Amino acid sequence: MKSKFRNERTAIKAKGGLMNILKNKTELRIMIDEPWQKESIEEIAKRFEALNPGVSVIINVVDNGVIRSELYAGESKVDIVQLFCGDITDGSRDGLLLDLLPWVETEGIEALFHPSILRFVRNGESIAAMPLSATMKGIFYNKQWFDKAGIPYPEDGWTWDEFQETALKLQSANVSPGEERFAARISFHREYMRLLLLTAGTDMLSPDQTRATGYMNSPKAVETISWAVDLVRKHRVAWATHDYFKNSDLLENKTGMILDYFIMLHEIEPKLKENLGMVGLPYFRGGVRVNEPWVCGFGIASRTQYPELAWQLLRELTCTSNELTRLVTQGFIAPLHSVYKEVGHETDPLRRVVLEEFAYGSALPASAANTDFCHFLDRHLNPATRRIVYEGADVKEMLETITVRMDETLEKRRLI
Repeated sequence: MKSKFRNERTAIKAKGGLMNILKNKTELRIMIDEPWQKESIEEIAKRFEALNPGVSVIINVVDNGVIRSELYAGESKVDIVQLFCGDITDGSRDGLLLDLLPWVETEGIEALFHPSILRFVRNGESIAAMPLSATMKGIFYNKQWFDKAGIPYPEDGWTWDEFQETALKLQSANVSPGEERFAARISFHREYMRLLLLTAGTDMLSPDQTRATGYMNSPKAVETISWAVDLVRKHRVAWATHDYFKNSDLLENKTGMILDYFIMLHEIEPKLKENLGMVGLPYFRGGVRVNEPWVCGFGIASRTQYPELAWQLLRELTCTSNELTRLVTQGFIAPLHSVYKEVGHETDPLRRVVLEEFAYGSALPASAANTDFCHFLDRHLNPATRRIVYEGADVKEMLETITVRMDETLEKRRLI
């Protein structure tokens, strides 16, 4: 990939450089998934066109699944693509994106970014995309539940055992017998169950994603899922749910703590106000302190005819304080030092929790655009955890059953 990139740069210079491109009325195409960002990108594009006469920037809003599938099919004529999570590392691995590291090193770009966030988009010695926004998962809590129980608020670096002990105390102090209110909520949706496994030092699949045996049915996996089920069925301090991106129970005072994406902060904070607390993700003793990042970024398609020009526009989109990089701070953390300082994230006690949690980020998870992998988990893992939490099915037996089914599917095709 690096040799291809260098050859393209040499070819452009041989033709007279960027001025020659501009005289030919160049079109640069951007594909984005987020329609709410289009207006901001259009403003940046207008300035870029004014500085580069002869260049026309075309912005198309399409589903992220289409962006991914067209890149892999070789059908995309786009220059710059908006990508999420594992699509960034997959695209780099499979030669679909240019390596941005030569530009980053030459122009000293690395110093502009939060180091942990920039690490997420690295693939070995290459950089597949420049990050635009990022977040993590963690624990939101209502301080009133803690105050009524007379216990301190949770502190960074706590364990799941401490989470359970806290839930028991919160339930006892805040909920009367027969009330449909629970101290905690951890969804049994696949995203959250995998996160629990990671914090226990294991996973659903082998690192090369080729088998579930020894992972999904491991003693550690059984122990971890059983722990979550016990919160609901044995201790009765947590909701039985498969929902995700849902915060109504916290806002309606039906629960004291929830595990979810920190992106929901901008929805929860205006309603709970000073009663809202946040803390980093717990981990299991003997496990690993780790969290799954969520990252959005922009990359340059390897099939672009104008790598230098695409980089100039990409740099304007992601490496400067502008309408777009400031817009995303309404729900996310901006990777740029200048922007998250400008909007006060570094001094805000809640958003500082997210910034500090980035240090424990794992490799980027599969994105929703990777429909084969997501449907694979939806077919195998979600139905099993439903039976476990709602019907009381045996954890070990269910995990053994879905492990066999997962391995059968994995033997037939590559999913990542």
